[in-house]
Amino acid sequence: MRSIFALAALTLLAACDSPDVKPRNDDNTLTAVWVNVPGADENSARYNGVFNAAGDTVRVTVPQKTATGLAINLQELKLRGSIPSDAEARPAMGLMNMSQPFKIDIISGRQNVRSYWIVVTQSK
Repeated sequence: MRSIFALAALTLLAACDSPDVKPRNDDNTLTAVWVNVPGADENSARYNGVFNAAGDTVRVTVPQKTATGLAINLQELKLRGSIPSDAEARPAMGLMNMSQPFKIDIISGRQNVRSYWIVVTQSK
């Protein structure tokens, strides 16, 4: 009986394959940026950013109120964006104060850093 368990354990260990190691990506590109308003429908209160010609600054213009009449406060908006799957953003995208321009770093899987400036303004 003991030999059956030993044989089963050996078979189980031999059958396990190590996972494939995926190479890390050099890509640290921010390809899209948008802002959502907390408390509003994320699709109807989505404001897309526009990159400058150099691709290092993104400008987002938001109105004073959403289409449903909710006042927009630049000090409390959700930043969203598209980055490569193994990259990270610092600071992390999410709820933040956007009343002043700020820098966001996109760090690739190989730790290469690219910085972008995010500028959010409110139309009059």
